[in-house]
Amino acid sequence: MEGRKSSLAPIRRAVRVSSVEAMNALESVLLAGAMLALILRRQLRAAPVDERRLYAVPAVLMVVGIAQGGLVGGAHPVLAVALFAGQAVAAIGFGVLRAATVRLWREPGGTLWRRGTARTAVAWAVSAAARAALIGAGYAGGIRPAPGGVLLLLGATLLVQNLVVGLRGRAITATATAGVMS
Repeated sequence: MEGRKSSLAPIRRAVRVSSVEAMNALESVLLAGAMLALILRRQLRAAPVDERRLYAVPAVLMVVGIAQGGLVGGAHPVLAVALFAGQAVAAIGFGVLRAATVRLWREPGGTLWRRGTARTAVAWAVSAAARAALIGAGYAGGIRPAPGGVLLLLGATLLVQNLVVGLRGRAITATATAGVMS
């Protein structure tokens, strides 16, 4: 048996993920999940709109995501970039969609208020499911999500949503109320 060669294909070794990479990815996903829960809780409550706060949280998420580095990685850089671009387009689209579900109104004193609706929660769920499907497609193609990309795209989708809410709010007069999309 020693001189015989196997006719079977060689066994390939599994791609090993370092424990540091795994922890960074896990920490990013856990942080993004916690942030998403906090964001959703806050969006479903009525609150005055403070334009500075609209952009602060998304900006911090995006800066932390960029600082973590590794926005696009893996053995297939072209596919990784294409997947990241697809996720970015989806993040922008879902941000616009969610913004359309937010109810806006002005109080008699002129203060702009906002409150997410049940449609806002559904839009967040669909957005998360789409992101999970894109990540799953990446895994099927041998591409792991980059740790920084998770937070960067959460910040981007939230930034787009808040920009659209802010634009909608500027168009509301003191006596008008902006409903949600039907």
